[in-house]
Amino acid sequence: MTAWSRLTQMAARLRAFLRPSAIDLDFDEELASHLAMLTDDNIRRGMSPDDARRAARLRLGAAASLKEQHREARGLPGLDAVIQDVRFAFRLIARDRWFSAAAIAALALGIGANATGFTIVNAVFLRGLPFENADRLYVLSWQNRSGRRSNISHPEFQNLRAQTRRFADLAAYRDASMNISDDRALPDEAHGTWVTANTFGVLHQPPLIGRDFTPGDERPGADPVVIIGYTLWRDRYAFDPNALGRTLRVNGQPATIVGVMPEGMRFPDDSALWAPYIPQDAEQERVLRPLRVFGRLQDGTDRRSASAEMSAIAQQLIAVEPQITKDLTGIRVETFTERYIGGGGRPMFLTVMGAVVFVLLIACANVANLLLSRSASRAREVAVRTALGASRWRVIRQLLIESLVLGAIGGALGVLLAVAGARAFDEAIRLSGLPYWVVFTIDYVVLGYVVGICVLSAVLCGLAPALHVSKTKTFTALKDGGRGIAGSRYGRRFSSAFVVAEIALTMVLLVGAASMVRSFMTLYFVDLGIRIDRLVTMRLQMPEAKYRTAEARRGLFDRLEPRLAAIPGVEAICVTTGVPPLDGGERLLEIDGLARRDQPTFVGTVAITPRFFDVVGVRIARGRSFNETDGAPGAETVIINERLAAQFFAGEDPLGRRLRFTRREASPGTSVEVWRTIVGVSPTIRQGSPTDEYLNAVVYIPIRQESPAAASLLVRSALPPGSVMDAVRREVQAIDPDQPVLAVQTVAQVLAQDRWWYRTWGGLFGILSGIALLLSCVGLYAVMAYSVTERTQEIGVRLALGARRRQVSWLILRRGLAQLMTGLAIGFLGSLALSRILPGGLASMTPHDPIALLAVALLLSGVSIVACLAPARRATRVDPVVALRAD
Repeated sequence: MTAWSRLTQMAARLRAFLRPSAIDLDFDEELASHLAMLTDDNIRRGMSPDDARRAARLRLGAAASLKEQHREARGLPGLDAVIQDVRFAFRLIARDRWFSAAAIAALALGIGANATGFTIVNAVFLRGLPFENADRLYVLSWQNRSGRRSNISHPEFQNLRAQTRRFADLAAYRDASMNISDDRALPDEAHGTWVTANTFGVLHQPPLIGRDFTPGDERPGADPVVIIGYTLWRDRYAFDPNALGRTLRVNGQPATIVGVMPEGMRFPDDSALWAPYIPQDAEQERVLRPLRVFGRLQDGTDRRSASAEMSAIAQQLIAVEPQITKDLTGIRVETFTERYIGGGGRPMFLTVMGAVVFVLLIACANVANLLLSRSASRAREVAVRTALGASRWRVIRQLLIESLVLGAIGGALGVLLAVAGARAFDEAIRLSGLPYWVVFTIDYVVLGYVVGICVLSAVLCGLAPALHVSKTKTFTALKDGGRGIAGSRYGRRFSSAFVVAEIALTMVLLVGAASMVRSFMTLYFVDLGIRIDRLVTMRLQMPEAKYRTAEARRGLFDRLEPRLAAIPGVEAICVTTGVPPLDGGERLLEIDGLARRDQPTFVGTVAITPRFFDVVGVRIARGRSFNETDGAPGAETVIINERLAAQFFAGEDPLGRRLRFTRREASPGTSVEVWRTIVGVSPTIRQGSPTDEYLNAVVYIPIRQESPAAASLLVRSALPPGSVMDAVRREVQAIDPDQPVLAVQTVAQVLAQDRWWYRTWGGLFGILSGIALLLSCVGLYAVMAYSVTERTQEIGVRLALGARRRQVSWLILRRGLAQLMTGLAIGFLGSLALSRILPGGLASMTPHDPIALLAVALLLSGVSIVACLAPARRATRVDPVVALRAD
């Protein structure tokens, strides 16, 4: 057969497949014509009309058989058979609607949870930055001996940029909070970034309107310019294209708007505007490392070769300045995802993915059990199909297609659940600080994944029942009415195996979730050591250009605090660099008279004004609080908390002892920091993350001695937070009209935001555990109820022979308890293995949490026994006469 003949034949078959009714009508007319001609021939031979028509029909054969042969010869028989199977599957779903609803609901929960988990993982780890060829973008950073990252100095950036051959270009940026003001609106703070002029060129991201930065913009003395983001353009300028060329004061300095970025462009981390990075004199020193550097690889270059090149350049830089680079080992080349999300967050996201896979497996085991139970009632149907000539593969295909239809419907509902779940998760972690490009949406990658797990779930659910029922012996099934397959030994084994698997998987998931939730709850309700009622906080960010010196900043604090304290309704006010439980900073500590330790000692540090402890409701345990003279030259004092006192002065009086801070780059003993005298010991106030215990050994410093550029106001007041905000803003802007007051919140709200991690992950694992528990209970109940149904005759015989109803009830209940005990034993072993791979670093989390194991075992036992009791109780109510007559 030539290629043209094959093509013609395929076209004819396709036309016949698409227009079956018209071709069936033509065939009926042709068949009727042949029948008429044969009848006329028979009549001419002397037959009567009735005998002639009968003889003609016998010669042609059965019309239905002829039509079927014609359809197979003319169309696409394989595809047509699949379509028939799909139609039959939908009719079966409509007929057994309650059974179908249970199976679809289980699959929808499993697929929905899985799709939600993959949506999260896809957004965090797979999608990447929204730039052209974003997979070619990599971040560079120093790595020290302890494995921690460090930024890069401006001279080092220039060396890297000049020497690299693997990167097409390198750019650098430095995040900053920028105070913005003009004549159009009130002063505000915007998250901004100082960038090198080539930053947007490296990203391949041109402005929406206006121009990009040029090399001349980053030269010292150049006219200040700024590019604003789409949101700032919308909110402050109402999409006015004439915003280009207008003047916007950034940190008190006028700058000309030269461009607007497209919507969604907020690189590197939710930035609202960008200004050229012009290094100050101090930033020309190699010891100061403020820059984050990134670059785009040359075409044909891979990450490995770029890392090798950077390692060689790093060794050259270390050799040039060995003193200031002695703690550095090399330059790390990472993706943006690894830089911003890697570390502690990655294991948690992957653990969530593992948990939703467990939920899907439980759902598949549940649906497989339901299909296996129903397959018993279809034994006669399968036997009839086999007797009529259907092959075993034809039967298996029909049953698998039914599973695929169930999976498709469950998958569609699962996508809807995933959309709702992704939105809820996005709302829950809105304040988490994840990069702006992490958006939890259902894209084509997620849809492709859902299609894959739908097919996989359908195969997992339907394969065992299909193989089982396809082994049906035709004679036995037709003789026994299907009871032979219903009570078969293999069927019961399959069913019991699925139940045991469900219980074991549920126990592993519940134990892991219970351990993590208990740890999260411990961290969430940790005692701060302060009174948080009626406590409001707000932030001040003083621009460097306007408040360049410590004296200028100290002057603002000195003028501001008495004015704020005089506001009606304000009970007490203070200025601090660390609002509990937020970290106020960390430094290396050296104590006078104590031998130097092999490992550096880091402690938390917080700068405060004298009324800090009154505002937070804490009394000094020993010594005194600060006064107005502390922090002046010659009066360098500190207050330590009880944790630090117990760590360094156990059994001693720390009052009067001296300490000082050392630079990270210098060895203890070579610091130029002054010695500071301990004048008080405060109760321990939690000042850092519960997992960073070293930060809770805190040294409090007079703010007069530090005078930071960024600080927070703490106000204890009976007024509503909004009223406090308005009053504070008026007083601040009476002193400095360009100074915004930002982020007004109660400390309770700050605490809730700081603990979003524990609240969100704890709630997520709780929901997944609840779904798994529900599916397991439904699965166990369905199997036990089916067991009662299939053993109706046996129960009737036992009752007729004198068995007590209690014995019958125990007969049914015993099977469920055996499955429960087996599943718990396997689940216990799995839980012990799981505890070794759960994310570490959580409080109160032990390798083998006995409380979680016991609680989950009791919970599963309780709900499983309840699920078994109803079918067992129903078995005792079987009427022996009705049971013996049952088919």
